Amino acid sequence: MSEPISGTGAAATALTGVSLYGLLTGADYGVLFGAFVGATYYIASTTDLSHIRRIAYFFVSYLSGVLCSGLVGSYLTHWTGYTDQKLDALGAVIVSALAIKALTAISNYDLTNFLGRFRGGSGNANK
Repeated sequence: MSEPISGTGAAATALTGVSLYGLLTGADYGVLFGAFVGATYYIASTTDLSHIRRIAYFFVSYLSGVLCSGLVGSYLTHWTGYTDQKLDALGAVIVSALAIKALTAISNYDLTNFLGRFRGGSGNANK
């Protein structure tokens, strides 16, 4: 079992790094923090992964949240009609939390059968 201070220290260090990155680059802090929260949610909810895989999943989830936050935020604004503030931070949380779940679902799905439907050569040619 890991020591509580090591997990807390790692989270504090990561959050400090995200904050400094946001301050130095002028990026939207809400998006950066939202992506961090979404990525942390998935990593904290899984227990059967190695530490290297957790770190890789965290970075993939975090980057997808930051990169897709504007698109998802604009869709959320359109769907809800809420225009007082931008919903990019909420979009970052949603994308970060769902990115790894979607990628693992895709990797477990048999894509050759799915893509064979669109190639035209997998069906019966006599029909």
